[in-house]
Amino acid sequence: MLMTSYNYKPLNPDSREIRMLEIHPAFRTSSTIKCSLIVANLDNLNDDSVPFSFYEALSYTWGDPTGKVTIKLDGCPFEVTRNLAAALRRLRAKRGYRYLWVDAICINQDDDQERNSQVSLMGLIYRTAEQVLIWLGREADGSKNAMKLIFSVADLYVAESDVAASLANEAHRARWRDVAHLFDRPYWRRVWVRQEIALAKGIVVLCGDRMMSWDALVEGAVFLTDHTADFEPIAAEISHYTSGYHDAIGMDILREMILKDNKVPLEDVILHLRQCECTDQRDKVYGALGLVGPEVDVPIDYGLDKIAVYTNAAIAAIKSSNSLNTICACQNPSRSSGLPSWVPDLEVDWTARKLRGTENIDTLGSAGGFAAPTYSFQYQESGLCSLKTRGVVVDLVSEVCSEFNNDDTLFEVLEESRALAMKTLATVDPPLSDDEMRSCFWRTITANEEPRGLAASDLFIAQALEHVVEGSSDAIPPIDLRYGQSSFNERFRVDAMNRLFYATKKGYVGLGPSDAQEGDLVVVLLGNVLPIILRKEKEYYVVVGETCELFS
Repeated sequence: MLMTSYNYKPLNPDSREIRMLEIHPAFRTSSTIKCSLIVANLDNLNDDSVPFSFYEALSYTWGDPTGKVTIKLDGCPFEVTRNLAAALRRLRAKRGYRYLWVDAICINQDDDQERNSQVSLMGLIYRTAEQVLIWLGREADGSKNAMKLIFSVADLYVAESDVAASLANEAHRARWRDVAHLFDRPYWRRVWVRQEIALAKGIVVLCGDRMMSWDALVEGAVFLTDHTADFEPIAAEISHYTSGYHDAIGMDILREMILKDNKVPLEDVILHLRQCECTDQRDKVYGALGLVGPEVDVPIDYGLDKIAVYTNAAIAAIKSSNSLNTICACQNPSRSSGLPSWVPDLEVDWTARKLRGTENIDTLGSAGGFAAPTYSFQYQESGLCSLKTRGVVVDLVSEVCSEFNNDDTLFEVLEESRALAMKTLATVDPPLSDDEMRSCFWRTITANEEPRGLAASDLFIAQALEHVVEGSSDAIPPIDLRYGQSSFNERFRVDAMNRLFYATKKGYVGLGPSDAQEGDLVVVLLGNVLPIILRKEKEYYVVVGETCELFS
């Protein structure tokens, strides 16, 4: 928290009052940043008493809280981070005032009650702004060259030119390293920017003294994603920064959904935010609320701890979707965080990629997804909330293999898993042919999906089998972690890594969570598109994790 001697005047919590930052003009860049705060009502921005006809909203990262710059706010000293100070200098006009909404200044960060009410208005604030200004930070790591090259991509797309051929020459290849660094900035990993971008009427991207449209930047991200392998010899280096430009593309998809007035389920948004970064982990829930419909009831209360906030979010996701699919995101059977096992721990990144289910119900088997769930919630004396629901016990886990988690042991674990599959499936009545047993195994470890996310076709399974010669050290096709993976490797790596292969007493095989163990229950819950694995503990069951459909 930044320290300030500024005395905020309280806002009316019963109306949609906000503060707007008025940036004073200055001819010299080095001049002290001077600003004022103006109270306005979001319902009356066209009132004659309001000194501005429109405002802009800033989307940025706070930056290092230990590096501070003192500005003048209504004549009083006020400390902001260096990154915010750089943004204000960049946006300050030489003549005339500029009106900007900036969370770090416009919200009294020391008043939890005000934070509660103002954060609940943030979706409306960004939706109402004339445009959102993305501040990526100062010029560094070749950012000027990166912005120039992205402009070139946009121009070539407009001209319908062969972008790859035009930009894959030696002169441009080194610049793609600069583009990769631009997408590796902390901004792309921040929780709140998802909402800020998705709700914006228009977006301008600024980095140093350079500026471009959001659409141009996304085109650059798409091109880099599609053509990383073309940029030898720097392709391997660029590939390490893939998350940044994938994030940008994902934000644009979310933005398109919002612009088309499509509802985004709370479950989908909070699970997307799970991999994002924030100072306050409760914001992984609160940062999603501006993107979902009014039927989602999650109170914004910074007086609640993380356990209460995450539990409230899980309950709201279940109620608003009338399904139990949220449970599939749980990967915490030890409950080391103190959360109930059926509540996803958003503070911890995925140990394994979430299996497809909701959007690919035909792919992995509907399980109980077509049946209406029955559920209730009950708070225990400990303060934790239990979920009571109905389902069917399919079978018991009888044997588990080692986890797929290490390139050095991948072949050995694959062979161990294949051997268990062949042993287990050989007991099935009526008997399966060798080809049918192999097909069951490969469908299982690829979660029955092709790389496109469709149900695995017989052709795809046949192609996968061609890669495997039993007992051969060449059984797994060469795996290039950087780029150019075969479709089989791509699917296998996405679904199997950090999971394990298991068999059940009745002769089923499955791909389950790495924490699964002998004696666990494989269960289909009503209202859940995937089976899950549960573990009995006293009078309760603990969620171990989701599993793909069982094959036999």
